[in-house]
Amino acid sequence: MELKEEWILPDAVYESPLLKRTLLGLRYYGLLLGQSQPLKKAHCLRGMVFTVSMILFNCTQYVDLWQVWGSVSDMTANAATTLLFTTTIFRIIFFYLHRARFNDIIKVAHTGIERILGDGWDDEKDIVTSNVRYLSRLAVVFWSCALVTANMMCIYSLVLYLMYDGPVDGQRNSTVPNSTSVLQQYPTPILRSWYPAADGKANHFLEIYLIQLYIMYVGQLIVPSWHMFMVTLMIYGRTECSVLNHRLCFLDRYHKLGQNTPKPSGPDSVDNTERRTLIIDCIKRQANLVAFTRELEQLTRAAVFLDFVVFSVLLCALLFEASMTTSGVQVFIDVCYITTMTTILFLYYWHANEIHACADQLSMSAYKSDWYRYDRGTNRMLQIFILYSNRPLKMQAFFISMSLDTFLAILRASYSYFTILKQLID
Repeated sequence: MELKEEWILPDAVYESPLLKRTLLGLRYYGLLLGQSQPLKKAHCLRGMVFTVSMILFNCTQYVDLWQVWGSVSDMTANAATTLLFTTTIFRIIFFYLHRARFNDIIKVAHTGIERILGDGWDDEKDIVTSNVRYLSRLAVVFWSCALVTANMMCIYSLVLYLMYDGPVDGQRNSTVPNSTSVLQQYPTPILRSWYPAADGKANHFLEIYLIQLYIMYVGQLIVPSWHMFMVTLMIYGRTECSVLNHRLCFLDRYHKLGQNTPKPSGPDSVDNTERRTLIIDCIKRQANLVAFTRELEQLTRAAVFLDFVVFSVLLCALLFEASMTTSGVQVFIDVCYITTMTTILFLYYWHANEIHACADQLSMSAYKSDWYRYDRGTNRMLQIFILYSNRPLKMQAFFISMSLDTFLAILRASYSYFTILKQLID
């Protein structure tokens, strides 16, 4: 396997204050590579093994879904994990097909953060620092929710097996009453299609459980890592836009592009040449921001559109499973699962909406500057910037607008599907 140069990221990228934490998971999975990283081909091979494992497991899930077709309770229990793995696999394959473009956009984000910090303006550094803190808190909350959900599923399945089947002979413990509630709590192996007979499943529980445990931990690695990685790129876009808004509002503070020269005291003392230079720099920054957002939109729209299609069904399945189970622990797991899936949707639509809202402020920020002190030529340049800024900077997943309205529409659709399904069952 030959590694192309554009697949390898500079080591400095992994030290970026905004990117370094979010890239670690993808690097460990085997998607990202560093220049000084040893055994690059082995890392790529590990990523391919993980991906092939997920694909085979997901195919097994669809086989199982076909076998239980017609049983609503079994189908909903299967659907949530099946659909989540499907969307995750789609994202990984899309990354492999566009690895160079993903690496390029990572480099753009790294270069942009380095430029802001290198300019030396304290206010702009504070904007970067606040966004880094925000990202860190967001990552802790999201990772905690995802890890609690996945590990609870693994532990609960093993505990129920030990309680109701017995670890030695695979037969149901005679001290446990053979009631309907117990049978409803008993975990159904996802790999039951490999061992269709009841005795076969009992005798092979250990290998089934270990395979599911391996796949679950691969999923725990890639799902939070990938979504936090994409959200980090969105947060960079918001950071760049916030810095540009601040610079436009306070152009009078940016003397000699960073040199500490005295502030002009009168309306006739404005250095229009300097202001034009600053406005030109803002125009270039805005053009780079638009190009970055459009490229990010191209890299996310297919996956986000797939989420728009399947997440309503996924959330509906989780709601139905939570409403049908008699186990309080299972209800807790379902609630955590629903929270994790809703958070994934919210992260994308909220931060896409943030970029749009922040970009909408650019024209007003330019108007808040001391434009009344400029000459006609400088003001004409500023007017052109304002006119261009009035064009909305919205991210879309094909014809789906990535906004909070769309997020709420998905939640409403999920609840509608759930109520219809519940009425049919009742």
